[in-house]
Amino acid sequence: MPTKRFSRRSQAAATRDPDMTRSEEVYQKIRQCILKGEFLPAAPLSEYQLAAQFQLSRTPVREALTRLEHEGMVRTVTGHGTFVIELTPHDVMEIYQVREQLESFAARAAAERMDTDDLCKLEQIIARMNHGEAFFETDIDLHKTIVRATQNSRMFAILATLDDQIQRIRCLWARNPRWLDGTVAEHNLIVKCIVAHDPAGAEDAMRQHLRSSCQHAIRSLMPMLID
Repeated sequence: MPTKRFSRRSQAAATRDPDMTRSEEVYQKIRQCILKGEFLPAAPLSEYQLAAQFQLSRTPVREALTRLEHEGMVRTVTGHGTFVIELTPHDVMEIYQVREQLESFAARAAAERMDTDDLCKLEQIIARMNHGEAFFETDIDLHKTIVRATQNSRMFAILATLDDQIQRIRCLWARNPRWLDGTVAEHNLIVKCIVAHDPAGAEDAMRQHLRSSCQHAIRSLMPMLID
C-alpha cells in the first residue's frame, strides 16, 4: 500500500493549486510520490484509497493513473489492480549503459572545451559537494554542467528522457558514509581531470564513476526484489 497520508479535507484544500485541474493535481502528487520513493516499486495503487487520501472523487484519480500508465510509471493488471512499475537490475543496467556512453564522451569534451568561467563553475559545484551541501541536487548539477559542455542539444535531450528513472534509482539507494565518501572522491577525480584538460583521464574517471554507481544501485535494489 502507498505510505503517504493526507489527514484532513481542509488541509488538502489549503494546498490545492486553483489553476490546476483535479486530475492534474492528483497526477502530479502520485508522480512525485513515485519519483521520491514514497510509493515503492510494485506497490498497489488503489483508486479508493488514493481518492480518500487526496479528498477527491475516483474519476480524477482514475484519469491520473491512466496518464501515468501511458508514461510507463504504473501498470494495470486485469483483475488485480494498478501497481507502481518495478525497477529491475536489467533496467538499471540499461540506464547506466546509456549514461556511460554519453557522459563519458561529455567528460572528454568538457576537458577539451571548457573555458575559464565554466571551469570555475565546475569547481564551485564540487566544493559544495565536498561540504555535503544537498548532495543529490549538487550531483545532478555537476553532471548536467559537464553534459552542457558538449554543446550537443540532442545528447542533452536524450539524457533528459532518463531523468525520472534516474531520480527513482537515486531515491532507492542505500546511503551510508562509506558510499558517500567514495562517490564524492569519484566526482573530485572527474573534475580534477577536466580542470587539468586531460580528456582521456576525464573520460575514464566518468566511466568508472558510472559503473560504480550502477553496481551500488543494483545492490540497493536487490533486497526489495527478494522481499
